[in-house]
Amino acid sequence: MTDDAIQRSEDAEEHLKSYKAIMKAGSEIGVPFSLALTMFFTSLVMANGIWLSLLLGVITYVFVHFVVKAFFSH
Repeated sequence: MTDDAIQRSEDAEEHLKSYKAIMKAGSEIGVPFSLALTMFFTSLVMANGIWLSLLLGVITYVFVHFVVKAFFSH
């Protein structure tokens, strides 16, 4: 192999590592957090109070985190 082919192979491995790290962070942190935030603000708009809204947000975060870990992690 030439030096150019070796460099392209190393670049592809680095891109794959970055892609996997971004996807892991997005699915294990980003998705549960955004759904919990949505649940929190939806509950506030429905006039359920701050404490119930926080509780529903935390419950949603934990539930979605476990669902993502169980079904979408390789």
